[in-house]
Amino acid sequence: MRIKYIVLSVFIILIAFIGYRTISLYTEGRSYYFKQTDSTNLSNETFGMVRLHDNIHNPTFVRHYGTPLSRENNDLYDYYHWEGGLETASIINGKEKGDIVRLIIGEVEKGVKTKTSLKTSKGIEIGSTKKDVIASYGSSYYKRTEQGVDIVGYVDHKLGATIEFWLVEDGKVSEIRFDDTSS
Repeated sequence: MRIKYIVLSVFIILIAFIGYRTISLYTEGRSYYFKQTDSTNLSNETFGMVRLHDNIHNPTFVRHYGTPLSRENNDLYDYYHWEGGLETASIINGKEKGDIVRLIIGEVEKGVKTKTSLKTSKGIEIGSTKKDVIASYGSSYYKRTEQGVDIVGYVDHKLGATIEFWLVEDGKVSEIRFDDTSS
């Protein structure tokens, strides 16, 4: 009889631990992966000569990209689609209004498949393979899944940024996101 109570107690503790871990991973989201991954230097990263924290109202940016093709309002950021396949998320208001906190290169823009010549600073583009990504960015990466898509990501702890490669169709890159992790 005593053994049943011990087994039952161990089982309850195990279930509680698994439940706690699951809730912890869910509430921490992507930041869990950032903490567990060694840093990769992303300080030279650009998408089409655009860097994180550039401002979409800066005259140089405006000369190069003009006016956005479309805008999506979000509670935290405004998402803009630009000529050439670039998507940005920028701060909505305050002194940092227009500062870019996310850069995206993707093959689908507003539901329409698009061509883009944009690449990362290390030459990764839409259609590159997971093997290409790891050869270019190294072996210190995290893996996660979102919306049924496998993702390989790198984090720069000093810069406070991540770059993620969304993989579909036999490990080919379908989207690239470069994010400020503090936003």
